[in-house]
Amino acid sequence: MKIKFVGVGEAFDESHANTCLFIEDASLLVDCGAFAVQRIWKEDIHNKINTIFISHFHADHTFGLPVLLLRYREEKREASLTILGAKGIEKYVRDITELAYPNNIDKLGFELIFKEINSDSSLNIESTTLSFAKAEHIDSSFAIRIEKDSKSIVYSGDTGYCAGIVELAKDTDILVHEAYTSQKDKEAKELQKHSSFLSCALCAANCACKSLALVHISRNSGNPDAIKEEIRLAYKGTLLIPKEGDDFEV
Repeated sequence: MKIKFVGVGEAFDESHANTCLFIEDASLLVDCGAFAVQRIWKEDIHNKINTIFISHFHADHTFGLPVLLLRYREEKREASLTILGAKGIEKYVRDITELAYPNNIDKLGFELIFKEINSDSSLNIESTTLSFAKAEHIDSSFAIRIEKDSKSIVYSGDTGYCAGIVELAKDTDILVHEAYTSQKDKEAKELQKHSSFLSCALCAANCACKSLALVHISRNSGNPDAIKEEIRLAYKGTLLIPKEGDDFEV
């Protein structure tokens, strides 16, 4: 399976698009923030997306959806599109789309299918199995595991250290984890619902993942050497700090 890192940034980083992944083998887009849509067309993956997973209902993970849907309408998409997310996903997407482009969501010209997920959900799409775990961020937050042909990818979404994600990511080929800031900064700012580099490393070590990719890094925490030094306190496996457009194959 191949991951394309469409975006890798946090909510307000002027240098990076919001974190957004594309899993080609599953035709799956993971999150769609306000600054992700331009990258989706730049990477020429827009016609490959059949399913979108939304990790939680925050703007930097969802506000690209109204733009994406309207552009699909303008380009006369015909194939159905499935959107996965926590309880209330349909109402949430309809509400933000109505605010952005009134009276458009029911005139798209293609079918929108909504599926609510929880920690017990297991779905099969494109011969790929999807499973989920509750994340430690907001009520709608979930991590996802994507498995096909004995290969697996786990994406944490925004979260603090979470035992459920450790279990979900057990022995995964790659864990893509939110890595917001240093442990020192996390403690100083009391950021309980985000991960430090050290807590990412502990999650990776405890789930025994083969590779760890860091995304959603704070715009004020961009020193790669300092990040790697903190990660190596707990995790000794393959470490990636991807950029937009990077691919990784498992």
